Amino acid sequence: MVDGFAHKANDKLSTIKLTTLLSVWLGYSAMLKFIPYYIYVLLLGVHTSIDVHAQHVDSLRQVDIAGEASVTAWRNRSPLRGSSAGRIHWEMKRLQTLPQILGNADPLRYVQSLPTVQTSTEYDAGLHVQGCDMGQNAFMMGDATVFNPSHLLGIFSAFNASHFETLDFTALAGAAQPNRLGGVVQMRPFAIKDGGVDSLVHRERKVEGAELNVGPMSSQGTIRVRPNGKLLFVASARQAYMNLLYGRWLDFDGSPLRYSFGDYNVTLSYRPSMRHRFDLNAYFGQDRASYTEGAHLMHVRLNWLNYAAEASWRVMNKSWQLTQRLVASGYQNDFRLRQAGQKMSLPSHIRQYGYQAEWNCNSWQIGGSYSLYQILPQSPQIESTYTQIEADRQEKGVAHEANVYAGWQYGWHDGQWVLKPEGRVTYYRDVDQKSWFSISPMLTLSWQAAPQHRFGVQLSVANQYVQQTGFTSLGLPTEFWFSASRELKPQRAEGLSLLYDGQTPNNAWAFTANAYVKRLHHQKEYKDNVLDLINEAYSLNTSLLQGRGLNYGFGVQLTRQSGPVTGWVGYAFGRSLRKFPELRERSPYPANHERVHEFNLVATWQALKRVTFTCSAVFASGTPFTSANEFYLMNGYVVAQYGKHNGCHLPWYKRVDMAVNVDLKQKIQRHFRHGFNVSLFNAFGFNNPLFYRLRIRRDGNFRFAPVCFLKYPLPSFSYYIKY
Repeated sequence: MVDGFAHKANDKLSTIKLTTLLSVWLGYSAMLKFIPYYIYVLLLGVHTSIDVHAQHVDSLRQVDIAGEASVTAWRNRSPLRGSSAGRIHWEMKRLQTLPQILGNADPLRYVQSLPTVQTSTEYDAGLHVQGCDMGQNAFMMGDATVFNPSHLLGIFSAFNASHFETLDFTALAGAAQPNRLGGVVQMRPFAIKDGGVDSLVHRERKVEGAELNVGPMSSQGTIRVRPNGKLLFVASARQAYMNLLYGRWLDFDGSPLRYSFGDYNVTLSYRPSMRHRFDLNAYFGQDRASYTEGAHLMHVRLNWLNYAAEASWRVMNKSWQLTQRLVASGYQNDFRLRQAGQKMSLPSHIRQYGYQAEWNCNSWQIGGSYSLYQILPQSPQIESTYTQIEADRQEKGVAHEANVYAGWQYGWHDGQWVLKPEGRVTYYRDVDQKSWFSISPMLTLSWQAAPQHRFGVQLSVANQYVQQTGFTSLGLPTEFWFSASRELKPQRAEGLSLLYDGQTPNNAWAFTANAYVKRLHHQKEYKDNVLDLINEAYSLNTSLLQGRGLNYGFGVQLTRQSGPVTGWVGYAFGRSLRKFPELRERSPYPANHERVHEFNLVATWQALKRVTFTCSAVFASGTPFTSANEFYLMNGYVVAQYGKHNGCHLPWYKRVDMAVNVDLKQKIQRHFRHGFNVSLFNAFGFNNPLFYRLRIRRDGNFRFAPVCFLKYPLPSFSYYIKY
């Protein structure tokens, strides 16, 4: 140990003072101000060469003052990493610094707090990026698609955060990603790291251990085993039992909702040599829900499941990398309704099996993929003692999709300017054996105006052949997938995005801004409701509206990245306009999910070494709905006369969530932590209407009234162990 070495380990800036006199000609005093994050000072040879290694330090500057070498660093505590290309990189281990509501810091919930991503209500499981529908996004586990990434109430996603290492989000799908008009959320599981890392970084990235979180609503656990440097095994499980203690909160318009779900993940990563790596990832999730409404003698049951798996082989060289994958994904829904002598079931499913290959060499990225889809759209099966309804039974269809893509990145002026053209060519053979061809180009240009400031512009054309729709367009399990066909043409979008990403010189603050405009073609919207299936003949083609759309808006976000208080605040303005020739409205009308204005706040306060207070808040304009202008009785039935389609808006949506995390004991040497989390969902009890509907009282009176859910603060307590 060097004489004069002093180290104070805490979460604030620490000071290490080195005073060495190792030779006659070397006499100086070095003052190192550095954070305590695995610092190794290596004194090599008689010349006292000092090398400082530090993980997750994003800003470092050196100043020579009065013969002293002063090195100051700022620890970036924010989980977000952004770029002018519109991509966000999120480390899951840092997600624990964000508000853990109901014992979970759900990744998709915090993606919704980003600019140009609209906030969803408690009943809305959708994710709307730059004004697009939920089904126009791609959700990936590794490189396998997860077709329904959210659970029923939208509070939890299908992704158990402790099982994954990182999350990558982009508001615009690239050439190497699936054919989608919206954004891409990609959850990356743990894997054996690439070679070439030193022992310091190797220890910092150590992933062995276990996590357990037990709460009154759900419990989850993750175990990571690494028997040697070549093999890594990760397994996770989560099970919800929401009605055990939260039955009175799960009240939907006066009727009880019974609900539970489970998620299960397995990851295996094997690296026999420095040039080869094999990865296996698998996910399975299942949900069960039931709802009984006494006023209408109606009982609803929803059972659905998700699965996704991928097996990959990666070959690595100094200048290139080749990856091959086999992927399989599926989603299956079993919706059943029983009401006064009528029974209905709505089975639907989608399955995908595919092969992918990608070659990366220096600035080039070239690849291709093939997918086989087995699709059963919503297929009603109806039994009624009152009417004889013949539904158009949907048959399971098979579709094929083949893609070839390429991308190239070129920089000049020492990387100040970066140009990235990329494109995808797609061949799609639909369920009717009709062939479709498309070209999806994208051009990204970025300019680093200063070391901490970068601007970007993106031009893109996107196509989508496998589409989603349903009764609500909220990402609920009643949504179903269908293939493009002669009658239901593929969707297409042309977009323009402007981006800015800047930071202060010490990286303490970051500011991002983006603006976008996107033209949509062959948009689909489901115009019927579930009761129409009982009273009218069903046909998928006649139940869908087809038209055009226009999305435009902008968003800004200010992020505090270091210090005892971290987080971000953002504002977004966005319009999502639709125009369908079949409707009587001649002018475009707002989409069902549109929120014109939205304010988001996420904050974390490290009050004490072991106590952290967190808060998230959202204040957003209400979504549009079609209001009833008048009611009248006809043959004993209430008939409503509706006004302009989506001509009214719900009240502003308001919600504040609060939580506190307390670490009871920390053993740094043994990497052991345990503690508890106390959270309050909707802490101020804001009564947010979900939608309006006709309500008929027992005395025969009726009114058009709002329907609310989770009207009271929802407390939760959870205990966690991490090793």
